[in-house]
Amino acid sequence: MIETTVCTFDVNVPYGEWVKKFDNDEAPARSAKGIKVIFRGVSKGNPEKAIVVVQALESVIGKHIQENIEIFEKKMVET
Repeated sequence: MIETTVCTFDVNVPYGEWVKKFDNDEAPARSAKGIKVIFRGVSKGNPEKAIVVVQALESVIGKHIQENIEIFEKKMVET
């Protein structure tokens, strides 16, 4: 079954820098696991808050996050 996950978090680097890494450096790992990005953007009222909506087979996203938690923690702080 496909599940949709919505993540909202603070980025600790400028949004433009974060989005370049998200769109380029991190895309191959997501693609290899069948994770589809539905939306990624920045809060209009807070340029340090991002939102990402992804879809993948059940449990894939959680496992991906666990496997890459050190990378994610360097660039963002979960809220």
